[in-house]
Amino acid sequence: MSNHSSLPLLPLPGSGLPWPFKPDTWAEGMQAIADLIVGAHFPMAIAWGPELRLFYNEAYADLLGDKHPAALGEPYPQVRPELWPRLQPHVAQVLAGHTVHLEDVLTDLRRNGKHERRYFSVSITPVRHGGAIVGVYFVLSDTTSRVLAEHRHAFHLKLSDTLRGLVDAVRTMEAASRLTGEYLGVGRVGYGEIDAAGRSVSMHRDWTDGSIASLAGESRALDSFGPAIIAQLRLGRTVRLDDIGADTRAAPYAAGYASIGARAMLIVPLLEEGRLAAIFYLHEQQPRHWGDHEVALAEDVARHTCEAVRRARVEESLRDEKRVLEMVNRSGQALASTLDLDTLLQAITDAATELAGARVGAFFYRVQDGQGARPQAYTLSGTAPAELARFASLLGPGLGSEAPVRCEDITCDPRHAAQAGAAGVRSYLALPVVSRSGAVLGGLCFGHCEPGVFTERTERILAGVAAQAAVAIDNARLYEVAQKSALERDALLQSERAARVQAERLSHTKDDFLAMLAHELRNPLAPISSSASLLSMQFRDEPRIRQASTIISRQVRHMSRLIDDLLDVSRVTRGLVKLKLGVVDFRDVVVGALDQARPLLDEKEQQVALALPPVPVCVRGDHTRLVQSVANILNNAAKYTQKGGRIALELGMDAGSMRLTVSDNGSGMPPELLPNVFDLFTQGARTLARSQGGLGLGLTLVKRLVELHGGEVGAHSEGVGLGSRFTLALPCVETAPGSAEADDAAPGTAGVPETALARPLRLVLVDDNADAADSLCTLLDVQGYHSAVEYDARSALRRARAERPDAMLVDIGLPDIDGYHLAEQLRAMPETSHTVLVAITGYGQASDRERALAAGFAHHLVKPVDMTALVRVLEAVGAAAARAQAAASPA
Repeated sequence: MSNHSSLPLLPLPGSGLPWPFKPDTWAEGMQAIADLIVGAHFPMAIAWGPELRLFYNEAYADLLGDKHPAALGEPYPQVRPELWPRLQPHVAQVLAGHTVHLEDVLTDLRRNGKHERRYFSVSITPVRHGGAIVGVYFVLSDTTSRVLAEHRHAFHLKLSDTLRGLVDAVRTMEAASRLTGEYLGVGRVGYGEIDAAGRSVSMHRDWTDGSIASLAGESRALDSFGPAIIAQLRLGRTVRLDDIGADTRAAPYAAGYASIGARAMLIVPLLEEGRLAAIFYLHEQQPRHWGDHEVALAEDVARHTCEAVRRARVEESLRDEKRVLEMVNRSGQALASTLDLDTLLQAITDAATELAGARVGAFFYRVQDGQGARPQAYTLSGTAPAELARFASLLGPGLGSEAPVRCEDITCDPRHAAQAGAAGVRSYLALPVVSRSGAVLGGLCFGHCEPGVFTERTERILAGVAAQAAVAIDNARLYEVAQKSALERDALLQSERAARVQAERLSHTKDDFLAMLAHELRNPLAPISSSASLLSMQFRDEPRIRQASTIISRQVRHMSRLIDDLLDVSRVTRGLVKLKLGVVDFRDVVVGALDQARPLLDEKEQQVALALPPVPVCVRGDHTRLVQSVANILNNAAKYTQKGGRIALELGMDAGSMRLTVSDNGSGMPPELLPNVFDLFTQGARTLARSQGGLGLGLTLVKRLVELHGGEVGAHSEGVGLGSRFTLALPCVETAPGSAEADDAAPGTAGVPETALARPLRLVLVDDNADAADSLCTLLDVQGYHSAVEYDARSALRRARAERPDAMLVDIGLPDIDGYHLAEQLRAMPETSHTVLVAITGYGQASDRERALAAGFAHHLVKPVDMTALVRVLEAVGAAAARAQAAASPA
């Protein structure tokens, strides 16, 4: 640095040299640098010598502002004291021989007495002379526009994302203010709304950096900020105040600005239909130069915020409308939910008070007494009963009126000068409740501690509630009259009701008795039937004995049918339906059902469209029960289809199942009936108004019978008057109808075996009814079987393990272990794993059969046993044993 003394010093300020000044006495290398700096169009400067005195070009002079030309030749730290603390470390690096490059540095400048924020990319290199570093060379590029554009784009994205997720207008204002303040580094940012008269601005929310007080919740008169400012805002022009004290438009009203702590201000007006509706404002406590980019950004944010606030207000309005509609709906439901007058009036008061947004609500009922008609406080909501009298005295003018009375502020209403502050009420609304006859039934009254709560809209909504309340009160009064009449009728009907209850109890008792009787009667019928068959076989040459045996067998069958007939009464409710299964062509079922329903169809002159496939549709089922099911569906369709209507039947097959569709153009069904249409009594109970009669048993029986066949039924209707469609689906079988398939025989076991078994079948009968077991055992012995009897399960297990019988006939109701558990144990024993188990029991429900098969039984027969069916089963067992014997014999 000793070379500094060999270089000429720059002239001192005030020397009168012209600008730009270039030292002519510098060395040639220095002259070249000086020429480069002076001729450049972007800011360049040299900080020269130990004091870093400045030499710069005209572009750099523009950055100095009013500091030029005094800055020429002055030490850099004195010219830029606001920048020197940040720049000093970089200058030290350069003086040490390094080059420094800074990109997009945010710089806070003082220019022309104002604060400016700008971005620069700076290159700082050492200046050498005579081999020594004698200064610092600055080259600056102003990147403010590009950086601000990038920042502005990112800011707008963040603003849009933030505001998009907000549905509350006040939160929208708050979020927009916060983001703008943080981005621009402003002391306070807010959104203010102008009142309808255009006289004041209200700040709902704002944001501050902590250095200045918040204005949230305050209102200010627009005139306090000066007419020139307000006039510009009303014209839609943004107002920029860099220094309020120095601005002729604002200086005379400095006190108003000082009251909000602002010295610099940027205000963006927002107009709606030519009227100043809101402002977006930025405040600083100190003077600040508002750049064009800041103005543009504030205007963009203002417009965006205004749209977001407007959208939020619309959504708030829609939510409020939805809330009102839901409350009106709840009010209607509350009014329709009861006919008790006290409960009804309290429900009216509570619902209307909530709907009105009132702090207190009351219903005054008009009563008639010796003094005439007068309002009487009946129900209260939202306040203590002790306040009711004060509230009533306040509402005096509105209680007897036949028109709504609304007061926005009782302190400004001469009618209520004496009652100001009564019951904590500032505004109120009173509406008459007028009956359909025109008589005033009472009045709904509401109060609030704040003024102007009840608007015309509130009045219209509550007038509708009052009309609903009038209808409900009329209904409640009529109900009271009907109740008195009903009490008189009840006294006359008590004996009849008691008799009916007794009859219903006896009916239930009868059903239970019949179900029990059927089971108990089957047990004695079993030995009787076996004994009769035995007599017929043993004394076939004795006419009298054969005749007696035939009579006994015939009466046993008749008795069985009587039992089945008795059970028909309770089968619908108890599910006791016995099926006689066989392979059936469902086309014959449909034709048979049509024949049964033909009288009703002809009587109502209804047209029937029948679509049957050309090939057999075979199912395994009870032909009689299936015809009954389809006939019930047809009768139901005919019953609820008008005279001359159309009924269509379509039978089809798909994917191993068949489906019958019965559709009509009759009265249809409401949606609420569809889920329960197949329930017992449901149809009859829900269709009394359709005057079609019926107890609702037909479709219930259809569902039970079809499910017993392994199928399903369904119902569909588009609504009342749009017809109905019933579907019935069953699994198909390949066997043609009329084949000799045994009902209970396993597939492939029916028919006469090709080879005879060389020994009698070994059978074990297990039944605690000794008569039934012994008689059946004797009968089977006569027929050539080798039979043995056990009367309990444990003895049966021992005999089965020892003898390994071909088949076991097992009763379910055994005393020690029931037949189900006995079957499971037999299946688990190696000695009896191949023994055919046949359940012979008085339990004949479908669930009993399913449980027996699940426990390991191959067949399920109901007492008294049909010997023909039993013989078929035993023949199948014998055939299987013969095949096993043949396979085991050597060729």
